[in-house]
Amino acid sequence: MAALFLASLLVFAQAVCTDAYAQQNAPRLDPAGWGGDHVGQPVPEYIDSGECLFCHRLDVGEAWAKDRHNLTLRDAGPEEPALAALTADAAAREFASQVELLLGGGRQTRFLKRSAAYGKLELLSVRAHQGRGRRFLLSETDGPHWDAQAFGDRCAGCHATGVDSRERTFSAISLDCYVCHGAAPLEHANDAHLMPLAKKRNDPPRIVASICGQCHLRGGKSRSTGHPYPNNFVAGDNLFKDFQVDWAKADDPQLINPGDRHVWRNIRSIAVDGREDMTCLTCHAVHGRSTARHRALADEQYCGHCHDPGRAKSFVRQYEAHSKLCEY
Repeated sequence: MAALFLASLLVFAQAVCTDAYAQQNAPRLDPAGWGGDHVGQPVPEYIDSGECLFCHRLDVGEAWAKDRHNLTLRDAGPEEPALAALTADAAAREFASQVELLLGGGRQTRFLKRSAAYGKLELLSVRAHQGRGRRFLLSETDGPHWDAQAFGDRCAGCHATGVDSRERTFSAISLDCYVCHGAAPLEHANDAHLMPLAKKRNDPPRIVASICGQCHLRGGKSRSTGHPYPNNFVAGDNLFKDFQVDWAKADDPQLINPGDRHVWRNIRSIAVDGREDMTCLTCHAVHGRSTARHRALADEQYCGHCHDPGRAKSFVRQYEAHSKLCEY
């Protein structure tokens, strides 16, 4: 009996090792090996958010008004504490009256104004960082000036909509529905399958990863333009036809912060390893703040990416985030 048990144990161990070896040595996929793109083409006509919210004002409108995607670039209201800090600074207050828009949020806020040229913004060199409470602290206050190129060179692709990479111009401030849902035809009102990321459409993980990765894969660059954002990506495209990333960064803690590393590893598992059981949307609901999707996770080890075992689920592990691209 003991011999039979040992033999069974040996067979099981061999099977486990064989399976682990097979997974480790499984052929890696070519991320650019499927689909198409819109590189070098004109930005397609699309339905803007005003039209979208005419029908979706009740199911999406309230949440979208508070969503970080929508507020990533916003009007500079007098109630904004970052603008108050700029107004109070002796070296920079003369620029405060010129500020029309704010970029960013908690970690860093930047100040912008509209350029005389279509689809362009100028970025103020001064930066605001949140201190205690709602108080903001300023940096780069020596010799403050407006930069007419920085937004188009580095920021536009993920903080504006309908970006023309060649001219570095955009058609709408902040992120519109088009960024994630693409150039859906009007007929999608009768057939939801025509719109990317529609619930009824059930897009495959590689489509979802491309849509989210167009902005959240910080550190990649367009092969065709060299910009740190894609060249005319349209939802449904294969992001990696033109967007180049060094997947080794996902395993190097010195290169990217924990939040970015989480994104890189998960998208790599889809684009390179062919994983199909999870996407960004498995945990992250864009149009709501509910955690209901978290409870559907089949494997609790993924909770540990953001939460500490043994602590209240409302506690999210804190980490220090830095981004060379975003200059914080």
